[in-house]
Amino acid sequence: MYAVIEPVAVYPGTAHTLVLLNPIVNLGQAAFFTAYLKDTPDGACLTPGTSLAMTGDAYAQWGTDDEYPYEWAAQQLGLTIIEIVPDAPPAPPADAPYEPIVYTEGNV
Repeated sequence: MYAVIEPVAVYPGTAHTLVLLNPIVNLGQAAFFTAYLKDTPDGACLTPGTSLAMTGDAYAQWGTDDEYPYEWAAQQLGLTIIEIVPDAPPAPPADAPYEPIVYTEGNV
């Protein structure tokens, strides 16, 4: 999951993506993230990473909405989110090749 943000000039380029990595959740108390600004979702990090601690009311409001940490982080960093892009669903397993069973007199 990542967030497309309004472009922000950061040396040495322009960030278009907010990514939250290294989540640590202390259930019922707090969550900690490292926020990175990137040029593209799979591109290079343009910032060294900003540590964010979600505690108190902010943590209590999280619930089960996985977009909430991105909205909260963007607010903390003064960023505007254009779109939150969820992770792609896992690929279905490849079909196993069909191998016919051949019966002969010896294995029936």
